[in-house]
Amino acid sequence: MERKIVEIAPRTWLISDYLLANMFLLEGDEKALLIDAGSGLGPLEEQVKSLTDKPLILALTHGHADHLGGCHLFPGVKSLIHPEDMFFAEEFTEAYAQEFIDNYVKTRGPVRNPEATDEDWKQIIRPYGPAEYGTLEDGEVFELGGRAVEVIHTPGHSMGSVCFLDHKERLLVTGDTVNDCLLLNFPPHTSTVAQYHESIQKLWAREGEYDGLCQGHDTLTIADKSFITDYLTATEIILSGQASPQEIDDGIHKGLGIRCGKVRLYYDLNSIR
Repeated sequence: MERKIVEIAPRTWLISDYLLANMFLLEGDEKALLIDAGSGLGPLEEQVKSLTDKPLILALTHGHADHLGGCHLFPGVKSLIHPEDMFFAEEFTEAYAQEFIDNYVKTRGPVRNPEATDEDWKQIIRPYGPAEYGTLEDGEVFELGGRAVEVIHTPGHSMGSVCFLDHKERLLVTGDTVNDCLLLNFPPHTSTVAQYHESIQKLWAREGEYDGLCQGHDTLTIADKSFITDYLTATEIILSGQASPQEIDDGIHKGLGIRCGKVRLYYDLNSIR
């Protein structure tokens, strides 16, 4: 199986985790920033080294296993995560990692890559390994050398979700905060609709600082920032009491939610405010 790697902007690479999730590598003059580490599949560390020889910072948009599962592939590099999501990292034991591979990679992998065989997947699934973690905070800035990347805390899909604003290339790396699908239906690990609405308002208040989105799943290109306004509209409809939630089944996710423009928002009726 071949990993898709796309240079979406100067010295900015989208690294697909075999279509299961997206990672992003941003290179400055002095350092490089890898945002997310995928599920722990394939020769990720070698592929990152082939793109940059700069000292590496590894930072996570949130603590879900499909974004931190490959952190152990970078020994000696601390994986930086928001404190509110640190418990995900602490729970990612060898037993949990195996359960994750069985329940996520081995089930979603064939959906995303129908041409791949079981043997193909066996060859890219890496053994579990422990990683070292550190924390990052809202407003923190990573100086890469001629390229500053700012952390923006955006509770929603997880309470410790963050986005990364690349001031030089005017890109907002959103992780799972702004995909075409959002899950808010696992309280207390997901936020209320009202809290997520505040996060989206926070991002849109700064829309003049970025031209496009680097999303955590699905697309292999820079996405239009109007995804954010679709979520603003969706959350406003829900908070106003005008929503008519329906069962949505998109082939991957199933639950109660609404569709609005380009997006689907799944939420818990008991976790709105």
